[in-house]
Amino acid sequence: MIQIPSFLYLFRFQEFHYPLADLESQALLKQSINIAQRFVTSQEKVDVTRSAFIDWGIEILASGNTLKELCDHLKLLKIEVHQARVEYPSAGLHPDVTKEHLFEVLEFVEGNFNLKHPEERYALTRDHHLWYFGKIHSSHSSKFLKHRQKPATFSSALNAITARTIINCLLDAGNNFLDCGCGSGSVTLEACDSNLQVTAIDRSYQAVGMTRENVAHFGYEARIEQKDLMDWSEKHDSAVIDFPYGFSCKRDEEDEIKNIHHLFPLVKQVVFIASSDLSPLMTEIGYQILNQKVMKYPNVTRYIIHAKAGRSHL
Repeated sequence: MIQIPSFLYLFRFQEFHYPLADLESQALLKQSINIAQRFVTSQEKVDVTRSAFIDWGIEILASGNTLKELCDHLKLLKIEVHQARVEYPSAGLHPDVTKEHLFEVLEFVEGNFNLKHPEERYALTRDHHLWYFGKIHSSHSSKFLKHRQKPATFSSALNAITARTIINCLLDAGNNFLDCGCGSGSVTLEACDSNLQVTAIDRSYQAVGMTRENVAHFGYEARIEQKDLMDWSEKHDSAVIDFPYGFSCKRDEEDEIKNIHHLFPLVKQVVFIASSDLSPLMTEIGYQILNQKVMKYPNVTRYIIHAKAGRSHL
C-alpha cells in the first residue's frame, strides 16, 4: 500500500550551496533533494525553525493532479481558516503559481484573512505533476545569521550557514557536544543556539579567547578550555573537527590522523571538515560514513564527512 505523504518541505538555496542543502535534507528528512525540485515530501513532521535551507514545513491538506482537481478536493474538505495568509512559493524549476491560481483556490477556502499579521499561514505550490495546498507548521528563521557579526574571527573560519548545517547533522546523536579545535567558535555558536550542552576546546590560547568573546557577545553558555584533543578523555554524544587548511594555521596530516584515531571511542557521531578526503582512513579505523560532501571555494576545497564513531557501536 502506497502511503500518501503528510508533509511538504520547501527549500531555498543558491546552486553553489546545493551540497550543503542536500546534506541537511538527508540529516533532517532522511532523503536527498533534487537540485531542480526544491522540495521533498515526507510522513515525518520536522521543525525547520533552525534549518539553514528548509524554508517552510507544510502539512498537506489537499492535493490534485490539476488545479481543478485540487479545488474539487478543497470543496469536499470545507477548510476554514482564521486570520490567515496564503503564500504561493516556487518549488524549484517548476511552473510558477500565479495570483490568478491563488484566487481560484481561495474560492474554496472559508474563513477570514489577515495579510499583515496572520495567525495562520498556508501555502499553494506545485511541481510538474501535482498541486498542493497546506498549512505551514514551521518556518525557517534567519536569526542564526546574526552570528556573521561575531566580534572575533579570522579569514578561514567556517561561515554560519556551513556551521548550522553541520550541527543539524548531529542533532539526533544526543545533547552532549564537543567542538574540537573551536577556532573563533563558528560551530560552538550554532551548537549553543541549538540548545546543546557545549564543550569547546582548542590548543591555541588566542582561539579560546576568541570563542569566549563570541559566546559571551551572544549571551550563550559553553564550557571553553585551552586543551589539545590528544589530552582529552571525556565522552560526548557528538563532535566536530574543522582541521586547518594551511591558511591561518599550517596543515599537519600526521596530527589529523592522530586526532581521528583518538576521537573514535569518545563519541557516537562526528563531522570532520578537511582539505582532503579522509573517508578511506576513517573507514579503516571503524567509522561508518553516513554522508560526505565537497564544497569548492575560490581558495580552498572543504571535504565535509558525517560519520558514526565508536560509541555508537556500544
